[in-house]
Amino acid sequence: MDYTGYTTMQQAVLASPPSPSFEPNDAPDTIDYAQNISTLLKTSTMRAHDAIHHSELAGKLLRGELPKDEYIYFMMILWRVYNAIEEGLETHSTNPALASTYRPALLSRTSRLSADIAYLLDTTEDAWQSTPLYRSLVSAPPKGLRDYISHLEELTVSKDSTDNARLLAHAYVRYLGDLSGGQSIRNRMAKAYDLPGTGAGASFYDFGSLQGSAGAGEKKASQGELLKIKEWYREGMNEAVGDDKALKELLVQEANLAFDFNRRIFQDVAAATNDTELSDYTSQSKVVFDNSQAPEEKTYRVSSVVAVVMAFALAHFVLVVGGFTGARGTEKLESFMLWLRGVAGLS
Repeated sequence: MDYTGYTTMQQAVLASPPSPSFEPNDAPDTIDYAQNISTLLKTSTMRAHDAIHHSELAGKLLRGELPKDEYIYFMMILWRVYNAIEEGLETHSTNPALASTYRPALLSRTSRLSADIAYLLDTTEDAWQSTPLYRSLVSAPPKGLRDYISHLEELTVSKDSTDNARLLAHAYVRYLGDLSGGQSIRNRMAKAYDLPGTGAGASFYDFGSLQGSAGAGEKKASQGELLKIKEWYREGMNEAVGDDKALKELLVQEANLAFDFNRRIFQDVAAATNDTELSDYTSQSKVVFDNSQAPEEKTYRVSSVVAVVMAFALAHFVLVVGGFTGARGTEKLESFMLWLRGVAGLS
């Protein structure tokens, strides 16, 4: 992604990130920043977490009641969010605050989302981004998504390593959510959409093991293994942030902001349901080959073809014997063949 279009003024705005609708549970001056960062993030985002958990969209997801069209739209929005987060993490993978938890083979969700979207649309991973539904999302993104992507890209392009470190809060909110409540959503969606036991269409919620690479054929992590991954992630954050009080303060604020952005994309999905016929987009987005529309191949009777060949040979013989050779002979032969094709019905 090209970030050269960002100005110094735009980068400077990051020094004061937008205020989230959710403030930390405790007033900033009463938060005990002696606690490790994983504890701080968990306790300071409870209000924000609960607000999303009790939202209408979350309820539909957890009950398996979200219509398939809306779910595909939601998956596309998540793909854009994860793509922005994971590009930032990759760009700044050596940042001290990010390096300890940078395990793309284990955590990356972008490729899994892409595979699921392709399966749900009955198309290929190379084709779904050209579908009308996704093109509409790119050409006219809803405001919540647009603001979230813009903020993530600003964190990535910033020349201030502290701004880059804020990406940790967004990764924490998304990955830990996927490792926790996302597992319940997976089971509900698989049942609601009659997805196969192979995991196709729901691989977004699957993780490999800490020791593995999450490659093809690797066994899906059990609940016990998921707990180990979460514990590993928390320990990695604690080690990376250490006792840096200033960074802890920024990450607490950024995590609440991340929850707020996620609340807004939930609202985007609900708004699209009310204002747009998503079913029209998804039906247009499915790749279907209709044999009835295929061009009809023209066929000819063998007897007609044989007759033309014999007539052509005879005509050529007559013209040569009659002295019509060279350009003159060719012209007369071509005229004869045009007439013959018409008579035989081969034109």
